[in-house]
Amino acid sequence: MSRHIVVVGAGAAGLTVAQELRHLGYGDALTLVGGEDHPPYDRPPLSKRFLAGEATAEHLHLAGPDDLERLDATVHRGRRAVAADLGARTVTLDGGAVLPYSDLVVATGVTPRTLPGTAGLPGALTLKTFDDARALNARLRPGQRLVVVGGGFLGTETAWTALALGCRVTLVTPTPTVLPGLGGRVGSLAGERLAAAGATVLTHVAVDTVRKGDGLPRGGEIDVLLDDGTRLPAETVLVAIGSRPDTEWLSGTGLDLTDGVRCDAVGRAAPGVHACGDAAAWYRRATGGHLRLEHRMHAGDQARAVAADLTGRHRELDRVPFFWTDQGPNKIVVHGLITPDAEFEAHETDTEHDRFTGIYRTDGQVCAVLGWNEPRGAMGLRRALLTGPVAPASGGVRQVVAASG
Repeated sequence: MSRHIVVVGAGAAGLTVAQELRHLGYGDALTLVGGEDHPPYDRPPLSKRFLAGEATAEHLHLAGPDDLERLDATVHRGRRAVAADLGARTVTLDGGAVLPYSDLVVATGVTPRTLPGTAGLPGALTLKTFDDARALNARLRPGQRLVVVGGGFLGTETAWTALALGCRVTLVTPTPTVLPGLGGRVGSLAGERLAAAGATVLTHVAVDTVRKGDGLPRGGEIDVLLDDGTRLPAETVLVAIGSRPDTEWLSGTGLDLTDGVRCDAVGRAAPGVHACGDAAAWYRRATGGHLRLEHRMHAGDQARAVAADLTGRHRELDRVPFFWTDQGPNKIVVHGLITPDAEFEAHETDTEHDRFTGIYRTDGQVCAVLGWNEPRGAMGLRRALLTGPVAPASGGVRQVVAASG
């Protein structure tokens, strides 16, 4: 019998599944469902080059019209899946279409979290899509006040871009430093650099209320009230407090939706169902648990593994996770997984050129390596994740990040 593979989600993960299926020789029916009325595109540049106006939408497209035509797939753009019946093997779209499938791939990604009181409030935005980035870009004018709520990668990247566009930027985070996932030392350095560039960085403080501004001469369109009593008037607020897996449409299917679609080591969630990308939590033999990562490279690796499994090639992920972030002029790359209790030690430091590498250890074992403006150095240290011990840098390990409270 002929097969029909339906891929729900037309971002990097979903598109890669479809492309890899064809590359591996799958010749039966293929359907790609995308919630946006745009060709598949890359999301990481949205907070940087695209938001700054340095890249067009076409620059971010992952597949042009010719590429999609070569896929020989039915593409539903601007349509979202609203339900699935795993017994009948059907997916229902928001326009009412019911798609039968032999195999379903869930690649719906994540949805930004919001703050109470921001729904429908002009100037209170999130950033995930082309349309989000365009709306934010239209408001980032010289002298405009932007409050960024959230000190993770999206929040800090956007803060850097807004500074470059001439905005007055305040970043608010309840964590001790920005980029808390990189640990206190690197996070402190990232926060210091952002502040030195002109941003006001408020740590250890949370947002209490976001409301329409009072219109006073020194007020703004929006008032952000913090839990320490501080009032931040602004024209624009970006809410960048994380995201949740976009899996509500799978409720009632019997799938384990604990922090995303829970899968085995090759992306199988149930008979006839795979998941990959930001919405998927895969089993890792190395740790004996499930892990969900919102990293661009990881999504592609998972997508290729899913396509391999769907075409009879059992291929578990064996690559070390990798991600990067552009923090203004600084590029940070990380190989591995930084655990909350990991301890960071500098390995090689070049203060003249503002570069260093470092190693994260958990219980004495290397769990991740980092490069600050030093991607090659980080790649060189990557072997530590596979072999363990690493010799200290010549002359000994040197302090990189000054204590900042």
